[in-house]
Amino acid sequence: MRRRTWKETDHDIDWDIYWTEKEWIHEVMDHIHLGPNQKVNHFRNYYELCRKDNLIKNLKKHKRILEKEGKLDDAAEYNFFPSTFHLPSEYSLFCEEFKKNSNNVWIMKPIGKAQGKGIFLFNKLSQVSQWKSDTRWKPDSPQVTKFSINSTHQIG
Repeated sequence: MRRRTWKETDHDIDWDIYWTEKEWIHEVMDHIHLGPNQKVNHFRNYYELCRKDNLIKNLKKHKRILEKEGKLDDAAEYNFFPSTFHLPSEYSLFCEEFKKNSNNVWIMKPIGKAQGKGIFLFNKLSQVSQWKSDTRWKPDSPQVTKFSINSTHQIG
């Protein structure tokens, strides 16, 4: 088996792997084309898949497109992710779903955070109401941390 030997280069075009900050992707990638051997450690619009809230948004959107096109069997394949709501904008929709599935455990995650920071589980609407009052919650306020809520599983 032949082993590759990698070496650092200052060349702008002739490289195999480019390890960079994500900002480079936005500044440079629109102006160059990668060769079949070239790889970059980030990809354009990565947050559309890597952020949990955007991933769910895109899965829901694709499912709606399939339904609109009459591909109902294909759309049914998109029932694998949990019910998800974005707070504060979808709070009333979440409350309706919560009342229908009051035995579920729900997980509330701050949008755009990492490493489990700010995540909590709840099974009573009053626990979210407490969070809501503790954060001076106003749907249009830029200071409010936005959250996504997912149904996890049913109890008993």
